[in-house]
Amino acid sequence: MAILRSDRSSELEGYPPADPDAPSPEAVRDLIAGEAEGDPGPLALRRMGGGASRQVYLIEALSGVGMRRWVLRRVPPGAGSFLALQTEYAVLEQASAAGVPVPAPLFFEPEGGRLGSAGFVMGYVEGESIGTRILRRRHYHEARRRLPDELAEALAQIHSIPFTGLSVLPRPSNPDPAIEACELWESVIDQVGEPLPAVEAALRRLRATAPPPPQRRCLVHGDFRLGNFLIAPTGLRAVLDWELAHIGDPAEDIAWLSIRAWRFGEVQNAIGGLTSLEAFLHEYAAAGREPPDSERLRWWAVLGNVKWAVICAMQAHDHLTGRRRSLELASLGRRAAEAESEALRLLAEPRGRL
Repeated sequence: MAILRSDRSSELEGYPPADPDAPSPEAVRDLIAGEAEGDPGPLALRRMGGGASRQVYLIEALSGVGMRRWVLRRVPPGAGSFLALQTEYAVLEQASAAGVPVPAPLFFEPEGGRLGSAGFVMGYVEGESIGTRILRRRHYHEARRRLPDELAEALAQIHSIPFTGLSVLPRPSNPDPAIEACELWESVIDQVGEPLPAVEAALRRLRATAPPPPQRRCLVHGDFRLGNFLIAPTGLRAVLDWELAHIGDPAEDIAWLSIRAWRFGEVQNAIGGLTSLEAFLHEYAAAGREPPDSERLRWWAVLGNVKWAVICAMQAHDHLTGRRRSLELASLGRRAAEAESEALRLLAEPRGRL
């Protein structure tokens, strides 16, 4: 769940601290020279903030034609993920071909190649991803007005991508996406290393109240929310971070966008702190997709909070066990309790409310 921000050049000096696992600028230069149009010349390689499960680097080359920029997305040595990076790259290619606003996928380097671990280079996109800035700064007033429509259209595009190009994705393990999701997060809990009683209670309730399978499965982004969008003052520039992509229920993406963690304090606006659920569903329908019913969305909102609680606990577990030492991962651990509380609140709310 990386966060790419284009305006961090001044913040990058001395932060994050020296990265001993970073690929060498020479290796990245050789990769770009071999895949792009000629040698880019000397490169500066800077680690970008965010990116709990992937490493993200800004690549800059100053040549005779001015500054050229790319972004490198890479698997941290020793880290695991829900989706292989090569599969994520293939999904990004399909999204780009379908017209979804994404950074242009340029080339992939496999494990053991010039980058050490697997990685891919994509085009640089100017924009902001920090949710609180997008929701509160006057600079993004026009963007906030346009984003609900643009996000609904982008999500409808994602949900319309043909399966023919998605053979790289793992096949569903259960014909029912809701039960498959319960099985997934039940299995992940066992890896966390500490009890999450509210999560386990919520999962039992979710199993007992699962909605019927949707009429049509589709590509689900899996992490479609504020923080994974690049926003310009004029609106949406790119949808980022496809590492949770899978085949599933389209209601999952809409519900995930609605959970309280991604409203960044603007809790009155259910969809990313930007607009109401009803207004978003209207625009989603206008973009050509059938909106899910309120009970299906509420079920997936509870599941979304379960998912976020487990992910937070997993990140903290990686830090505490020494698998990947990181203050960012440690700080995420405390947020598991927030998501547990929200899952229980939703289960206690009157039917249909988010």
